[in-house]
Amino acid sequence: MTHDRGVSTAVNYVLTLGITTILVSGLLLAAGGAVDDRRESTTRTTLEVVGQRLAANLMSADRLAGTPDARTVSLGVDLPARVAGSGYTVRVNGSSSTLVLEAETVDATRRVSFVTSTPVASTTVRGGQLRIVLTPAGELEVRAA
Repeated sequence: MTHDRGVSTAVNYVLTLGITTILVSGLLLAAGGAVDDRRESTTRTTLEVVGQRLAANLMSADRLAGTPDARTVSLGVDLPARVAGSGYTVRVNGSSSTLVLEAETVDATRRVSFVTSTPVASTTVRGGQLRIVLTPAGELEVRAA
C-alpha cells in the first residue's frame, strides 16, 4: 500500500507537468499567429500612407510641370526605406495612373491612384529616398535619389 502512494505522487507530478507544457505551448502558438496578423495589418496601413504621400508629391510635380515656363522639374521625396521591418517596392503604372506598393517579407500590397495631366513613365523603384523628375520626353518619372 505505501508503495502505491509513491507511484501516485510521481504520476500526478508528471501529468501536471505534461498538461502545463501543452497549455503553455498552445498559448505561445496562438500569440505568435496574432503577432503575424498585426504585422501584416500594420504593413498594409503604412504602405497605404506611403503611397498617398508619393501620389501627393507626384501631383505636386505635375502642377509644377504644368506652369508655362517649366523647363525642368525635380522634386525630392523622402519616404521610409522600410515599413514594419520590411523593405518594399513601388511600381508606378503611368497608363493606369496607379502606384502599387508591395512589401518584400510580408504578404502586403496596396494600390493608390493619382491624377496628373502630364504623362507619367512606368517604373519600379525601392522605397526610400526618391526623386520625381520631368524627362526630356515630357514625362514625369519616379527615380531613386
